[in-house]
Amino acid sequence: MKRDRTRIVGVSVLALCLLALGALALGAEFEHGPYSGAPTEDSVFISWLTPATVPARIEFDLRSEFEATGALGQVIEVDPFEPSALYKTTHVELTGLPSDSDFVYRVILTQSDSDTVSPIGAFSTAPDSGEPVTFAVLADTQQQLEGENRLALVCGGIASDPAPFDFILHGGDIVETPSSYFWDDWFLAFGDMLLRASFIPVLGNHEGNHRSYYEQFILPPGDGKRDEQWWVFRWGDVIVVGLDTNANKANEFAAQQEWAREQLSGPEPHKFVIFHHPVFTSDAYHGSGTFLDKIYHPIFVEHEVDIVFNGHSHHYEHVVRDGITYLVVGGGGATPRRTRPDHIQGSDVSVEGHHFYVRVHASSDGISVETISVARELGDGACTTDERTLDSFSLRAASSETAASEKESPVAHAEVAQPEPTDEQPSVPAVEPRHTMLTLVVLAGLAAVAAILLLRK
Repeated sequence: MKRDRTRIVGVSVLALCLLALGALALGAEFEHGPYSGAPTEDSVFISWLTPATVPARIEFDLRSEFEATGALGQVIEVDPFEPSALYKTTHVELTGLPSDSDFVYRVILTQSDSDTVSPIGAFSTAPDSGEPVTFAVLADTQQQLEGENRLALVCGGIASDPAPFDFILHGGDIVETPSSYFWDDWFLAFGDMLLRASFIPVLGNHEGNHRSYYEQFILPPGDGKRDEQWWVFRWGDVIVVGLDTNANKANEFAAQQEWAREQLSGPEPHKFVIFHHPVFTSDAYHGSGTFLDKIYHPIFVEHEVDIVFNGHSHHYEHVVRDGITYLVVGGGGATPRRTRPDHIQGSDVSVEGHHFYVRVHASSDGISVETISVARELGDGACTTDERTLDSFSLRAASSETAASEKESPVAHAEVAQPEPTDEQPSVPAVEPRHTMLTLVVLAGLAAVAAILLLRK
């Protein structure tokens, strides 16, 4: 549990309220949000979208104070800004916050005749080393055009999960197409989840590196487009590196290889990586073979990454290669897909037809993971599964030879028995010499040629 050490002594505001031309100041209401993003040890961004340029205020306080008094004692006034033809989402940065603390907030749109008050949301600031960290992971939340709203089911599962989530990661393909229609639909479906904790996504092929992705979200510091195309996120003893596997230029792959090496070489005990396209998968539709195993797997082995999260393939799969755990988590509500009968080498658990999310807990004892199903496809519809556990396993802290053995063979509980793995995907040696820049560029060039068509299916 986080400790509230001090009262808030100072808050500075960076408001980026960029509203579309032609907006009319009529009875304003929230189109998106509010939601939080890019948290640090002393700051966070609060974001929302309204169809009208109206003043607003953010009310927030430590969760403990709110629970004791029922009041939000800190207030930030946000003035309306001049419209812009390109951007319209409001992003307000709160700074000077105490670290290792839990907060609640709401946004109020203030108008002369009445106010519009948002529901209560929550965010946290980064803990000190040694504190436990809990987060959720999901991916592939494209719109369902028919039947029950699977997106809302996944949202409801995360929103009602009793775990104290510090943040929520998304592995890409947030929307079907990066247009306002699909963004509106997504924010409507996932509004309750976004109030639970700060939201941190990576790009999927459906976002297409479109400017609207960067308009919706403030991301951790990084590099590439707007210095947010790939990023690094540090949270106590946890580091998460987010990459963009939609890149189609050799220099972008090479830059991300160097970026990953640099960021993952630090002292953090728990190392996670997230990007959209899977390195290893038994997906019958997409499959592996996009050279990502050659580009990134040796780096993850070299720097002893604990878990790599991927989407794109719409099923769950738990693969272990050379001590690295790869989780395919593309079950956020998009149409499920089949896996092939001859599962790839290292596939410990593979489950089709479910909509799910992943719960991760990291502490000084190690990492525990549970994959929670909220619904299963049956015929033309979906039935709820009462938060059925599809998979659970643990990785002990890397402090002994026993820990290393535990990492190579996690304690896993599968829903279904798996076929014998094949040798179709050869393992990369556990010890890989450092690539020269020439090799990086050559490998990246091969990946770009192979991936442009395969990754954009």
